[in-house]
Amino acid sequence: MSSYLELKNINKSFETEKEKKIVLADINLKIRENEFLTILGPSGCGKSTLLKIIAGFSKTDGGKLLKKGKAIKEAGMDRLMLFQDFEQLFPWQKVINNVEFAVKQAAKNKKLKLSSVQIKERALKYLKQVKLRDYQNYYPHQLSGGMKQRVALARTLAAEAEIMLMDEPFGSVDSQTRQELQQLLVQLWQEENRTIIFVTHDIREAVFLSQRIVVMKNEPGQIINIVENKLPYLRKRSSRNFNHLFEELQSQLHS
Repeated sequence: MSSYLELKNINKSFETEKEKKIVLADINLKIRENEFLTILGPSGCGKSTLLKIIAGFSKTDGGKLLKKGKAIKEAGMDRLMLFQDFEQLFPWQKVINNVEFAVKQAAKNKKLKLSSVQIKERALKYLKQVKLRDYQNYYPHQLSGGMKQRVALARTLAAEAEIMLMDEPFGSVDSQTRQELQQLLVQLWQEENRTIIFVTHDIREAVFLSQRIVVMKNEPGQIINIVENKLPYLRKRSSRNFNHLFEELQSQLHS
């Protein structure tokens, strides 16, 4: 498989007062361009740490992170993270201004000169995609948790990062909103042709979203399997094949 992003022999540990704790051990993974890949595993298996390493926020003890064969050693605007936290927006700015900020950063990185009208048009395009154009003049505190996550998603898209790193972004919303956001994310991924690396401990979420699922265990955090998800989009959560894959992953996580 040709690799767009590659993790080679990644190891990571943290020092505690009593011992050295190994968080990730011998992680090897190849990720395709424009792929939707989910990292699935129990709490404490190093999923979020692995995502931070890919983002460039956390250093490894050993190993390499490569993009198109070239080593990545620091954070970059080609890789952006979306978190679970509802408060990742700028609270003092309106929704439209939050998204415009990302548009400006993307233009700056590409050395483009955009007028204020062009900036607003681009921001509105992404707000329309997440179905929040009519809320452009609201402040974050006036929005529900699910709506805040939609704005955060719009801002991440507006930054035009090639790789979107998502750390359980829907983990704090109710079940119905979560399913709506999952469906929206799949739709946007298909439209935008981005590479998405998504972290979750929710098996059904992984099955619904992903093309491939990386299954991890803890103590230490290691990859135990990589599962191809061949279910066609749009996926029905009640289908026999959906539930079969769910049960297969569940058995791997609890074996």
